[in-house]
Formats: sequence, C-alpha cells, structure tokens
Amino acid sequence: MMRTDVYDQLKERLFAGELRSGQFLSQRELTVLLGATLNPVREAIRKLEAEGLINVYAQRGIQIAEADPKAINDAYEYRLLLETNALRHFAAAATHEQMLTVKKKVETILAMIAKSPEDRAVRVRALDEDYNFHQDLIDFQENEIISKHYRLNAARLRLFRINTGEPLQRLDTAAREHIEILEACLAGQSEQAVTLLARHIEISREHTLGLRPMRWNGKPATLTRG
Repeated sequence: MMRTDVYDQLKERLFAGELRSGQFLSQRELTVLLGATLNPVREAIRKLEAEGLINVYAQRGIQIAEADPKAINDAYEYRLLLETNALRHFAAAATHEQMLTVKKKVETILAMIAKSPEDRAVRVRALDEDYNFHQDLIDFQENEIISKHYRLNAARLRLFRINTGEPLQRLDTAAREHIEILEACLAGQSEQAVTLLARHIEISREHTLGLRPMRWNGKPATLTRG
C-alpha cells in the first residue's frame, strides 16, 4: 500500500466515525486496522498529528483529537472570523453570474434531497457539498495561507461533529440557509448576508456542543453513520 493511501485511508476512517474522538490506539493496532506496514502508518501519524487530528503521547499511544468544549468553541470562533471576512469579500467582488452559479449548485442539492429524502447516499453527497460551499467562499479570496488554515480547522470540526453524528438530518435546512445567504449577496445586502452566516455557524456550533438536538422532519434524528 502506498504511503499516501495509508494517510488517506486513515483520514477517511476518522471522518466516517470508525475512530472516535478521544479514543486511544497503538501504532500496531493501526497497522492491523489499515492492513499496512509500520513505516507508512508512522508517516500518516506524523501528518495527521501536524494537522491537529491526532495527538501522540509517549507510553500512552495515539489519541484521536478530543472534542472538549474549549476545543470546539475555539475552532468555531476561528471559523466565524475567517468565513465572515470571506463572505464580505465574496459579496463585494463576485459577479452576479458567479453568485447565481453558486446558488444553482445549492438548489441542485436541495432538489436531490427532495427527490430521495431517505436515501443516505444522497445525504452523504449533500454533506460533502455543504462543506464545499463554505470552502468555496474561503477559496474565492485566492489566499493560499487562509485556505490552508481554514481546511485544517474544518477537518478538526468535521471530526468533532462525528461525536454527535454527522449532520445528515439537517442538510436540507442548511442548504436553504445557504440560499438565503446568497440571496442577500445578490441583493447587495452584504451585512445581512454576514448576519445570516453567523447564525448558520452558531447553529452548527450548538449542534457540535450537544446544546441543540439534531432534528429531521420535526422528529429527533435517527439517521447516523454506521
């Protein structure tokens, strides 16, 4: 197995919830889990530690980054800072056509969910598009440093959110919130768009902290990874 494959596979397992936040493992356990030799596993561990997704402790082993309240709040404060600045830039610099293109992508996802509301594969794809919506706002600035650090923070948040279940149940609501943000941009109401985005991010923070129960079609969420 190629070393990059080991890294990618381990990261995918983290985001699939197969390895839980706060869990301890040994290098040897990871080699068995991934079906790989020790050297590529060690390299993957080094890369993921640098990204803040795992911590390595002498005599104790490897711990998946722990989603304690301070770590969650810190990550969301950083996300809010980066995204609100990015949205102001997008609202000011994006053309009408570029905004409509982004809106069309969100509408396509909403239509997919409406057509197959209980199809988990559709919701997993919608979840990826949800993350892409926010990343695209950041990348629109064309600032490699900001984009890099946003991705690292977003990866930690994605791992933290596994603890409460991937937010598959709320994706249609989230997509409608994305459309509201874009409509405010199209109307030239950049600060209204920022207010909507801040609220959108706050709801996500509350879900991740377990302060707001995940709901789907008015009922407590039952659709989870597994």
